[in-house]
Amino acid sequence: MPNRSCSRDTRIIRIMPPLREEAESLCLGLMMGLVQPVEVISWADRAIAEMANPPIEVIDIATSTRQPSDELARLLKRVPGPANLTAAAHRVLGILRARLVAHDLALDFVVNSLWIFSIEATIPEVERRAASNFSDEYECLDYYGTAESLRDEVVRFLAEHTSEPDGIA
Repeated sequence: MPNRSCSRDTRIIRIMPPLREEAESLCLGLMMGLVQPVEVISWADRAIAEMANPPIEVIDIATSTRQPSDELARLLKRVPGPANLTAAAHRVLGILRARLVAHDLALDFVVNSLWIFSIEATIPEVERRAASNFSDEYECLDYYGTAESLRDEVVRFLAEHTSEPDGIA
């Protein structure tokens, strides 16, 4: 009997999220100020180039180069297909976390982004309340707490709820 050795393929295969899920991540990122309109247009252009029959909703996005961010967000919400919207939301938190840890964002921007996240993201209610409470805590910094302690609390929240930002723009 011949000696058959098995070789293992150790390459990591990155599985892209469904198109609708990518669109949701971009939409949230756009509303939170983490993604720019040009990144959304580039994503749509790439998606069209990779697909034999791209959905008309993606074509609409690609041709909306002069639309304001809120209109692009509305168009992104219309992209069809299956999606884990909570996973999409958590990928956006991954971007927020990476930029906060790199000291690339001011605390007021992060708190405002989390407030928008709490309103727009499809997430469990407990997570929604926690994200929105940072806004109240920020407003009360003159009376109790410190900006550093609030920042640490935000970092802990993001670490708990973050997914890797693969597949965004």
